[in-house]
Amino acid sequence: MFHIRLVISLLLTVAFLPRTLASQYSSSDSGQYVILSAQYGTARRHVDVSNRLKELARQDRIFRMGNSTFGVDPDPGQVKALRIYARGPDGRERMFEYREGSTVDGSQFSSWGRGEWANERWIGRW
Repeated sequence: MFHIRLVISLLLTVAFLPRTLASQYSSSDSGQYVILSAQYGTARRHVDVSNRLKELARQDRIFRMGNSTFGVDPDPGQVKALRIYARGPDGRERMFEYREGSTVDGSQFSSWGRGEWANERWIGRW
């Protein structure tokens, strides 16, 4: 009887372990949008902040966005925005805009916590 219980327990562990591990390691990275590029500034003056955003994303938490976040003020005296250009599951591009001072939550972006995005050659726009 003990052996049967042991075998059943092992079978159940093997059956559910992959799903448990997958949810544990991908819950924060399971968004549906893949980031192509991140631009910070205004329509007149902006800079590519994709690499800095990767650093912030690897901390995997919500953050408040502004000049100090990116270490640059591309258009002094103007209200700036972070624009994240991403591709959705249907292959269409979408732009997410966060005004200076707002918070950014990366849960809608895939691979957010790993910072594995913006690797494609992106010829962007503001």
